[in-house]
Amino acid sequence: MSDSEHDGDPSAILRAIDDEQRQAQRALSPNPVLLYTTWGVAWIVGFLAFYATFVPAERPVLPFAAGAAIGAAVLVGAIVLSAVHSARRGAGSRGPSMVQGAIYGNAFGVAFTLMGLLGWRLMSAGVSVETMLSYWLAASCLVVGILIVVGAAMWNDRSQLIFGCWTLAVGFVSLAVAPPHNLLVGVVGGVGFLVLAVLEVVRPRLTSGQIARATDG
Repeated sequence: MSDSEHDGDPSAILRAIDDEQRQAQRALSPNPVLLYTTWGVAWIVGFLAFYATFVPAERPVLPFAAGAAIGAAVLVGAIVLSAVHSARRGAGSRGPSMVQGAIYGNAFGVAFTLMGLLGWRLMSAGVSVETMLSYWLAASCLVVGILIVVGAAMWNDRSQLIFGCWTLAVGFVSLAVAPPHNLLVGVVGGVGFLVLAVLEVVRPRLTSGQIARATDG
């Protein structure tokens, strides 16, 4: 809408400002299709590889070291790709937004470090590798899901809210399935991310945009 079209109309001016804010937010926010696809592939490949180190129980498909290496590689790859992409998209922000992004980004590293140290402490206390599968899967979903939902609240972003809620749902369901079969819940979670990527392309209004839109009143 041009300036001449909304001169003297306060509601039109507010809508124009709202549109410009959404465009700016979209330009600085991570690409949800890229993130959904990255994490979907990482979860499917990583959890399947890890699952293959436990089944069949008598003669697993993969040695434990190989499955753990594949799982770790795809997870680290997804984290690096997501971090680099998010940093590049947010490079144009300044002031409080930049500080918010830095604090938020570093919170992931701190949370995962604490989660890893707690897992190491539990394993040192004698908790079996198979039992620890419930911890690693649910704790990862808890950290990622909560932080992503917080990000959704900070930036009023629906795609992050869906991403976070789906991750938390996977974490809840994984606790209802005995290890090592709970790893298949992680695979289903990855498939869910790919479905969200497809929806983002074909029906973007369902999965992206603001959670709550500003009103004229």
